[in-house]
Amino acid sequence: MALRPFAFSVRLRDKGRTLRVRNDPKNPRAYLLEDERPGEATRVRNHRDAPAAVKDAASTWRKRLN
Repeated sequence: MALRPFAFSVRLRDKGRTLRVRNDPKNPRAYLLEDERPGEATRVRNHRDAPAAVKDAASTWRKRLN
């Protein structure tokens, strides 16, 4: 039986800033959090599982309010 990676992604956008959680193309069991802002380099963080990646994305998204 073939093992398929879980397809999962999140995209949050506000005033040009974009946060994405998606599968890592190099490792199908890992997830990437990409933080894009206009005029800055994209920040990428690796996570081993989806709950950790979503938790990091939620924390990062809440921090933008301060």
